[in-house]
Amino acid sequence: MKCDFIKTRTAEDRFYHNKVLMVSVKINYPVLSSNYSGNTMYFNMYYRQKAYRNYRYASTKLYQTAVKQYRGSVSQGFPFHSFELVETFEPTYCNKPLISLYYDIYEFTGGAHGNTVRHGNTWDMRRGMLISLDSLFVKDYDYKPVILKHIAAEAKRRQITGRAHYFENLEENLNKYFEPKNFYLTEEGLAIFYPLYTIAPYSDGIQVFVIPYRTFGDKIKYNLN
Repeated sequence: MKCDFIKTRTAEDRFYHNKVLMVSVKINYPVLSSNYSGNTMYFNMYYRQKAYRNYRYASTKLYQTAVKQYRGSVSQGFPFHSFELVETFEPTYCNKPLISLYYDIYEFTGGAHGNTVRHGNTWDMRRGMLISLDSLFVKDYDYKPVILKHIAAEAKRRQITGRAHYFENLEENLNKYFEPKNFYLTEEGLAIFYPLYTIAPYSDGIQVFVIPYRTFGDKIKYNLN
């Protein structure tokens, strides 16, 4: 989705030990431009501070782990592969007063492949604050069974058509690993995602299910389109 008022800032660096690259870090994070008419301070501060925390993690804890692994590899005559931390984000909904996005943090620390963790954020910019899934709906509305019913039907369609390969006990896992925090908004509907390894193998990626807003009838408090 095109959100012209969301710009990208980048924190990037490379950390060495004995002239060997230990860790490379690249963090792209969102910034609301000055032409956005809304409460931008908390939004910008939130992502700036998060970027700083992740940069600090890469330059300290991740670096120390990499150096330890490098020394072990050298002593045993094994090749060493430098570590990586890469963060990206994607705006998904930008109709006032709401802004929604997700950001992925990819971390490689050796082995066959790295790991990606996704986070979803939705902001009510009238108040300049993050909102929960609960707060999208009218009070006391039990949205979970509605969401899970739609996801289960879509997951079965994907499985039948070969678009995804799920672990056994699919419906049980969909319920077990459902997390209200794992959501973001799109123009098409409410996106619910499941982290890697929860309901499907790594090769199938992060599984995202979009539930059309009309599914919830008049139970959504916001005017979503």
